[in-house]
Amino acid sequence: MSNTPALETDVLIVGAGPVGLALAIALGLGGIRVLMVERDGSRGPQPRAKTLNMRSLEHLRRWGMADAIRKASPTPDDLPTDIVFQTRLYGHHIATLPNIYFRGNSHADDARFSEPSEWIPQYKVEEVMKARLNEIRTVEQRYGSELLGFKQDDGGVDAEIRSTCGAKQSVRCKFIVGADGGASRVRDIIGGRLEGRYAYACNFNMVLRIPELNQNPPQHRGIMHWLINEDSPGIMGPIGDLWYVAKKLPRGSSGMTEAEIAHYLEGIIGKQVDFEIMALDPWYAHELISDRYRNGRAFIVGDACQLRPPFGGYGMNMGIGDAGNLAWKLEAVIRGWGGESLLDSYEYERRQVHRWTIEEAVANYAVLSADLLRGDLEADNAAGAAAREALGRDAIEQKRSEFHTIGLVLGYHYGGSPVIAGGADLPAPHAEHYDPVAAPGKLAPHVWVAPGVSLYDQFGEGMTLLTKAPQSQVIASFSAVAHSLGIPLEIVAIPSDAGALFPCAFALVRPDEHVAWQADYADVEVAYHALKLCAGIR
Repeated sequence: MSNTPALETDVLIVGAGPVGLALAIALGLGGIRVLMVERDGSRGPQPRAKTLNMRSLEHLRRWGMADAIRKASPTPDDLPTDIVFQTRLYGHHIATLPNIYFRGNSHADDARFSEPSEWIPQYKVEEVMKARLNEIRTVEQRYGSELLGFKQDDGGVDAEIRSTCGAKQSVRCKFIVGADGGASRVRDIIGGRLEGRYAYACNFNMVLRIPELNQNPPQHRGIMHWLINEDSPGIMGPIGDLWYVAKKLPRGSSGMTEAEIAHYLEGIIGKQVDFEIMALDPWYAHELISDRYRNGRAFIVGDACQLRPPFGGYGMNMGIGDAGNLAWKLEAVIRGWGGESLLDSYEYERRQVHRWTIEEAVANYAVLSADLLRGDLEADNAAGAAAREALGRDAIEQKRSEFHTIGLVLGYHYGGSPVIAGGADLPAPHAEHYDPVAAPGKLAPHVWVAPGVSLYDQFGEGMTLLTKAPQSQVIASFSAVAHSLGIPLEIVAIPSDAGALFPCAFALVRPDEHVAWQADYADVEVAYHALKLCAGIR
């Protein structure tokens, strides 16, 4: 370790991608001191993550960023959030999967969530997050710095970081979190091993400037075009005035020359176009999950925990979910009202969600454009029309669950968690089917309580007791017990017209909006045991 005096902070976060940024913001808004270090000081227009799903936007709404995210999106308002299946971009239309983000004319058109999904590239998300982080005085950001190592004891963690100029600095913190990606240094130090299939297929992503496509857009517009043909199958779509293109590479290949890109583009688009390369990204499909997410005071989040094919858009979103789960638990423990079981619950809860999501992503990746190919698709005759009609039905049937994922995005649960009072018998979520009914472990059903005001907006910084009986003795019991345990508690009335969503008269909801306990009655003893359990106090 360095001989210079150690910096002191509450949480050291290693990695400043969207997951590390989200965790820093969530902790910083709670007044927790954070030092975030990142080796890379700048990012360009990455061709990967492009979707923030509705659950991530609900986290960002809670952290004060949802509106800024939408303003930062380069996607024009008139671009349909459709998935379009075609032979080529200027070829035959096959089918359209409409409105995959469930958007209406306003946010309130679908009562099941407070924020619809948004089509926005990762680097734009990071720009908004960094701007938000700059407003939080308890967070220090250090770019061009890397973690060298750390050791921990019963009272905290001693880490050593090094800047690009070679200067070393010791850091004393209460907790360290690795948001440092698939090659996580923090995971290695805590002894975590990725298990599963490694690099089982190679792919190539491109971000290109193609003026012709903006001047003369295809007849059927959408956020993603699946191009199905014999010589140039693949996927492409707009990102503002740029276009992303993705294709699977043959085994043994790891990239494409500019000449090969030009030839491929002519095939997938249907005519020759001028283009400018903005970013290239060869990547491998993995099916991997770490055998541990925690060792003492050290945790991992995001891609440090698991790697899966990007089909379904889960990567950045799962990482933001990890941050939303872990942040309030670390804050509760640092503040003194959360117990050790709260920290234990992080791995159980998120690993279960990761397993479900990896399984779905792998299934999605098993059917790509080339796998949908059949004869006569491009024939300008009755046989071609019949082939396209048949493929249209088949493509929608096979790919619908990849894009209509509200059941997995909002329906995942933490049933059986050591800090959830029940829910162990809840079934695994179904990608397309979401049943918004309160149950221990599930997301509290969303309700609009007034124009533009979500039930979630009324939740407190700690636990929230939702109630159908605002004058009940149960409220007095919970309030008294919460005060004695030092647990922040907000009392919020369940709207009368939302009673069917909440089968019990009372529901105790965590800061991450998941139901931890529910019942029709509780005295002081029941309230005491419920609050202790949900706060992880043994």
